[in-house]
Amino acid sequence: MGRITKVTGEFMGVRFEVKPTPIRFDKIVQDRRDMLMNWYKENYPKTHKKLIDDKVSNDEYTMQDVEALNSWRLDEDFRAKYCEYTATHCMKLDKPIDSKTWKSDELELGTLEEAWDFFTNRRQVPTNGVGVL
Repeated sequence: MGRITKVTGEFMGVRFEVKPTPIRFDKIVQDRRDMLMNWYKENYPKTHKKLIDDKVSNDEYTMQDVEALNSWRLDEDFRAKYCEYTATHCMKLDKPIDSKTWKSDELELGTLEEAWDFFTNRRQVPTNGVGVL
């Protein structure tokens, strides 16, 4: 199975190709979102309640809520699981990445997010049909 257009790159020193987007990629997106929301629920219940309440305005978020939104990145075990889930679903890696690397503070989140954007069709391949990250 392949893609008409190839998006390739390097992530933590490992070559990869963005996987073809399945018809039900929305389920993968939802599972990823649920992972994050469950983390907020467990670690920041007040912020979680605001996130799930569609009637909460931006003005009702406190500085603590804003800090909470990025705090998952500080939870080494969660971020390793979350980032590995993301990569597993959107990247075909040339070789496995070890658990120490997934927990590293040097994890290349930007590259992972770019690959995710191509996988979920939020970012399009250039007109020449080749994308390199």
